[in-house]
Amino acid sequence: MKLFYDILFTVDKNFRLLEVDFGDSHVSDTYTLLFKNWISEKRSITSVFPLTPEQIQGDFSWDGDTFFFKRLAADHEGFYYLILRQDYLEELLINALNLVTDGIQIYDRSGCAVFFNSASRRLSHIPASLDIQGQHLLDLFAIDENISTTLTALRNKTPVVNRVDHFRTTAGASIASANTAHPISSGDQVIGAITFEQTQQVIDSYKEKMSKIEKALHSFQANTPATRFSGYHFQHVIGKGEALQKAVTIAKKVAPQNSSVLLVGETGTGKEVFAQSIHRSSNRKNKKFVALNCAAIPESLIESLLFGTQKGSFTGSENKQGYFEEAEGGTLFLDEMNSMSLAMQSKILRALQENSFRRVGGQKDISMNVRIISSCNKDPFLCIQENELRKDLFYRLSTVMIELPPLRKHKEDLEELIEFHLSSTALQYVHGKSQVSPEVMDILYAYDWPGNVRELFHVLDYAQNVVDGPTIMKEHLPSYLLKQQKEASLPVPSDNYASLDFQNTSLQNLMDDYEHQILLNALEHFGYNITKTADALGLRRQSLQYRIHKYGIHI
Repeated sequence: MKLFYDILFTVDKNFRLLEVDFGDSHVSDTYTLLFKNWISEKRSITSVFPLTPEQIQGDFSWDGDTFFFKRLAADHEGFYYLILRQDYLEELLINALNLVTDGIQIYDRSGCAVFFNSASRRLSHIPASLDIQGQHLLDLFAIDENISTTLTALRNKTPVVNRVDHFRTTAGASIASANTAHPISSGDQVIGAITFEQTQQVIDSYKEKMSKIEKALHSFQANTPATRFSGYHFQHVIGKGEALQKAVTIAKKVAPQNSSVLLVGETGTGKEVFAQSIHRSSNRKNKKFVALNCAAIPESLIESLLFGTQKGSFTGSENKQGYFEEAEGGTLFLDEMNSMSLAMQSKILRALQENSFRRVGGQKDISMNVRIISSCNKDPFLCIQENELRKDLFYRLSTVMIELPPLRKHKEDLEELIEFHLSSTALQYVHGKSQVSPEVMDILYAYDWPGNVRELFHVLDYAQNVVDGPTIMKEHLPSYLLKQQKEASLPVPSDNYASLDFQNTSLQNLMDDYEHQILLNALEHFGYNITKTADALGLRRQSLQYRIHKYGIHI
């Protein structure tokens, strides 16, 4: 679950401050030095904020602002305090209203302007620089107060729906619009009114938009298959590159056998696509395919997930099947197996050697008939050397080893992958399938894709969400991609950094760029394993995840 916060404090069981993270750069600029001093002084969070140890969540006032906080258990003997500054509501509402196509005007009970959204200012030819707050409606528009939609709603304390008004602005523009006004009440008292404007321009825009939406909905209903996606097959492996096709050929040959298969490839290269395809081309295809992402499951849960639990073995336990039982007669996919502890690997090895296992807390051996497909996100021989993978388990699971190439090594497939993804997701968007401009294609070819095919598809999804026409242009790409392209085009500074343009940068920007690159290198080195990368960098998982989000790094 994604956590939103301006400030994240980690405290020990005595509520002493241990660490702080910021989710907002403005808050960071304001409070970093102060909070770092508090941490160095080992101060208690209850001594610096008006909080008590008994409070779990609520509001408090501090430094002239109102904050909301929530306390969560940390992954050690302590707590996380999520703190969010509560001064965004007005800004959120203003930005939301500015996105509405209708003109929206808000007045107080006297008919004086409080707020006009961007559409209303355009319709009424009112420049953004003009402060309309406090100006009376009749001072802004030449209109008879007896027929004004807004003033009628305020006067009669009832809505006025779709009244056509013709008026002139103070700039002399003549405007005809259909207006709807609603009085706004607090208890029994009218405190103001909100008015919605629609001109011919707005209506034409709606017609065009609704026509596109209607066409897209009909196309979606006509072309979407009635059955749901049932899993991956080899036809979902996109690309004609030599390295990729070699992997497909081996996978197809071994699929009908019962041999264990080890898939080796970086995160995002399609290991699960291959695993499911092998299963669905095997004699076990009518039985279950069960997958366990070993990197995403806490070590304390993996054993019970794999082997199941016996009621009474620990508080709250119940008789529950594990993945080995669930996959009986079928296939169990152990994804990123090198992320498991050596102790857990030893238990899996024993189960495979004996073809049987016991549930956690159980006394009875359960026989099993399961084909194992596993994966490593880095060279398994390097994993053995670095004591991340048991040699005996590796030889047990690698009867057939298939290496999946990273995208940077088969860029000849890039265009086919882009065409496939844009076509397969076209029905999700009103604008249909987008084309890619030559300039964007050059950028995509120049990028190294550390997140591989998965990252490519994420970038295309981002572009499809923000594109406002038939063609994906440079400005529709994620900012981090454009930033990396810009950095790649800059000359490498000498050792004394003489070539840096200090007129157009700042120390913080330089430090952010350096931290971004360090994180990319570390994540790639550890196969994008969050826990191992955080340990190596001396960070908590929460701190690393915050930085990954901050720099827009795709995992």
